[in-house]
Amino acid sequence: MKLYELIKNQRITFDTHQAGDGQEVKWRNVHLEKSIKGEKGKIRFPFLGKEEPSNSGMSNENFEKVKTEVKKILKKNTQKLDQLGQKIESELERFSQGVATVHDAEEAAKRFAEYFDLKPDFIDKVVKYRKERLSEFTTLHFSKIGQRVFAIKLTSHQIMLEERKSRYLK
Repeated sequence: MKLYELIKNQRITFDTHQAGDGQEVKWRNVHLEKSIKGEKGKIRFPFLGKEEPSNSGMSNENFEKVKTEVKKILKKNTQKLDQLGQKIESELERFSQGVATVHDAEEAAKRFAEYFDLKPDFIDKVVKYRKERLSEFTTLHFSKIGQRVFAIKLTSHQIMLEERKSRYLK
């Protein structure tokens, strides 16, 4: 699912600024990055933590203008607002490799609600998207005795235990 331009001639990306550094992804540093085509500078809106939105290489005038324009568009266009909510959840999933919790999604949604003066139902939507993705969780447990593998599968309705064959235990 793509989140297209919020404003004509501006682009949105999501990043942690770790490309190719060979280290574990610091997913809690993920942020939305917004730039204006043909202009220098970027605005960063952090998902988590205490860091505030920042502007690098962009004039303060353009920084405030972009924030105001995004607020207006999100208030008028519920489809864009919904896309943003879905994208926040999916980017948390992608960068955290499935580690992000419902609490993390709620924190990110609250931050974006503050950045763009969004209503509380935006937070509820993002939490709902995260809960839906986290509706099933499976863990594998290896027993050295008898060389057995067990899978514990949790859903919102049941807990299942099953024995699995493993080609790795011999």
